[in-house]
Amino acid sequence: MRRTTEHDERTIRYLLGDLPETEQTAVEQEYFVDQEKFEEVWATENDLVDRYVRGRLSRRERELFERNYLQSPKHRERVAISRKFLEAADSQEAESGVSPRVIPPAQSRLTVILNALLRPRFLLPATAFLLMLSALSWTALERSRLNEELGKARSQLSDRQRRQREIAAQLDAEREQSGRWKSELDRLQETLAPKPPQSHPSIISFLLRSILSPRGQSADQQQIPIPRGTDLVSLRMEIAKGDSRRFRASIRTVGGSQVWSRRSLKPVSGAITVNVPADKLPAEYYFLKLSATTPTGETEEINRYSFRVVRK
Repeated sequence: MRRTTEHDERTIRYLLGDLPETEQTAVEQEYFVDQEKFEEVWATENDLVDRYVRGRLSRRERELFERNYLQSPKHRERVAISRKFLEAADSQEAESGVSPRVIPPAQSRLTVILNALLRPRFLLPATAFLLMLSALSWTALERSRLNEELGKARSQLSDRQRRQREIAAQLDAEREQSGRWKSELDRLQETLAPKPPQSHPSIISFLLRSILSPRGQSADQQQIPIPRGTDLVSLRMEIAKGDSRRFRASIRTVGGSQVWSRRSLKPVSGAITVNVPADKLPAEYYFLKLSATTPTGETEEINRYSFRVVRK
């Protein structure tokens, strides 16, 4: 009897249903793709069945064999035929004075039967011969059936692997398409998102009075209150209608420091309007001088305005 290897022990545990599910799957994948592995499993299974029939399994192996292996009708039929074959072979060996032999697990049952039939002076009664022939036929048919099932299983496995590759490729394509759609959706959302309202500058307007009244008398000091948060101060100055010259306006403090000026001002509807940043006009007294450019290029003062800025 050959020594049982670790690999044989694993195969026996697989046949007895004593392996974890992950290891069972691994063994099945091995003999699905490797004909040599299939032959080893077949030989180990033959040996296991023979040992069961001869009562040479351990107590635990026998319990597992009967609880798991014999649940299959095909397995029960295989054991029954093996028992009849071994009984006939043992009977013939006993009659010929030869001790019963243990069938090497690596040797196929078909080889053992043929060797027995071809042995010199090995004559069987008709019943034993028919039994041996029946066992031989069943073994050949069973082997053919298992090979056919194995071929189908390999084909199914190949189809499943191909389908898995197709599904994986399809998922990758869908992920890529989904990424493109998400990018496009983000772009559209960004485009269609309501923009925050633009803040308009806060403006207050005043009509400035000339320092000299129409009768040549000094006018009262004009007061301009500028509320907090004001951005621009719009100052309007009336001029003679029809005057289309270019104008210049400049603002100075009482001390003479210029705080703001603007050139090339155009009159609109008999008035000049300037927009002065409110931060240029802190609380102070100011003079605004309005000048015009004559056709000869000289500067002519048109009017002066005095006002006091009050901050609120």
